[in-house]
Amino acid sequence: MPMSEKTAAELFNEIPPPTSTRERILYTALDQFHAEGFHAVGLDRILSLVGVTKTTFYNHFDSRDSLIREALQLRDAWDAQHFERRLKALAGYDPQALLLGMFDVLDEWFTHEAYRGCIFLHACAEFPSHQDPIHKIAAEHYLVSERTIAEIAAAAKVPDPAAFARQWSILVQGAITQRMITGFDGAARVARSVAEALMERALA
Repeated sequence: MPMSEKTAAELFNEIPPPTSTRERILYTALDQFHAEGFHAVGLDRILSLVGVTKTTFYNHFDSRDSLIREALQLRDAWDAQHFERRLKALAGYDPQALLLGMFDVLDEWFTHEAYRGCIFLHACAEFPSHQDPIHKIAAEHYLVSERTIAEIAAAAKVPDPAAFARQWSILVQGAITQRMITGFDGAARVARSVAEALMERALA
């Protein structure tokens, strides 16, 4: 989720700082890609910032694309841990509260001083082919979220969890896109009000 001038480790202070050359390359690449985009950041810049040679790089990664894929997977793991931790802290374990709490966690992200958009949406936009391995990894971030929503919806006794999850996901993704594109930091709160009506109708 959010990162700005802070590094990933600083923002998600549960994540330990990099302890190996491989981790330093990954962390640096992730920050650079998120700051300026994937196509704008060349391998030479990353290696210069880390202070390693191309020979060292290729000892750890097959290519720049493989670095991007692993950086996205690392970020996905961090986000999942952070989101789950904050969601349970805010909503506990009640299924309905967990569903609505997703928008509260998003609101924390959207209003955080370090917010700078969704790296997974950036990846999908810069690698638009659905067959591109990078696009697939970025898209999977949201597909996993939709499957999780369906599981929680089933626990909440929603009659059609899969259909409900698709609608809920559209609200979540719409809020993320609205915040990133327009700069409106109240997007999650507006989406939450719509979600409340959707849940009330689904459980009626």
